[in-house]
Amino acid sequence: MRKRTLTMLILAAVVAFAIPATAQQFFDFNGQTVVPTMVGGALSMNAVIFDAPPATTPIVLDFANFEYTLVISGLTLDVDGTTQNYSGGMIALYEDAATAADFANGATFVDGAALLSGVVTDLSRTMFTPTIGTVLGHVDWTGGTRLSDIAPEDQGGWPLVSGVNASMFQVEPGYDEKWDGKVEPEEPIVGNEYFGFGELKTNFR
Repeated sequence: MRKRTLTMLILAAVVAFAIPATAQQFFDFNGQTVVPTMVGGALSMNAVIFDAPPATTPIVLDFANFEYTLVISGLTLDVDGTTQNYSGGMIALYEDAATAADFANGATFVDGAALLSGVVTDLSRTMFTPTIGTVLGHVDWTGGTRLSDIAPEDQGGWPLVSGVNASMFQVEPGYDEKWDGKVEPEEPIVGNEYFGFGELKTNFR
């Protein structure tokens, strides 16, 4: 009877540990973007990451004590038109407790620790009107101090989606558009850590 009870408790614990992994996960960003005027030019974006409950961030972030920024640079315009196609950009997620992000000073977005860094493998930007559009791209995480928090099989192919607003009332000086979007894993991920079966059984003794 004791063995059956232990088995039931272990199964319940496994289910409990799996539940958080099914929660919606993404990095919610609000940023300002510079858009190139011709093929071969580069797109860049400076953005602030926000806590967006009930969703969770794919890796644990401490919003109470740090500010988080997301920066895209060097994203090359390959095809121009109503829909633009880009490739080859760099992306990084920074953590900073010292300097508040200021859109008038791009250096304030990159002066922290790079928790995650990687490449924007592809991105399309479609404008439906002169001021309203959408963005869809993909990100592969390849570096950063917290890359090991994500299992290797979960590090690539993250969708990057955003709305675009080029209204003069939404755009900061020195930028062309406001982007409000998210970067998210294709499926909710779990931490890249091992929880031994023996340790689990010990907790129920």
